Amino acid sequence: MVRAHFTIRFGKSCLPASAAQWVADADAARAAARTIVQGLMRQYGGDPRLLDAAIVISDDDGATLMELSFSDALYMPVEPVADPERRRPRAPRKAAPARLSGALGPVRRLASVLGAKMQPLLGPGS
Repeated sequence: MVRAHFTIRFGKSCLPASAAQWVADADAARAAARTIVQGLMRQYGGDPRLLDAAIVISDDDGATLMELSFSDALYMPVEPVADPERRRPRAPRKAAPARLSGALGPVRRLASVLGAKMQPLLGPGS
């Protein structure tokens, strides 16, 4: 595990604030950087300077591990992560006919009661 520091660089200058996170390897650092970039683009996406920015990933000693441009971070292909603990969505179950009939029973009774009491609008000779 490496403690990676994520710093935003515009041209030759860097923002003074940085975020740090423990990551397992370079792929995990790249994924974390991508998440940071996506969050910044959601918040400040109207600023065109962001597409020229880069996120620099360094270790505790300040050595640069990786540099990733914002445009690369936004448009790099994403590979699915195999996670055995992830729950997959299931198709909704269809109601069993017996349950549906049971649920519609009160509605049918109400309809039959209302139908029996309804009188024709026009007389029988019309």
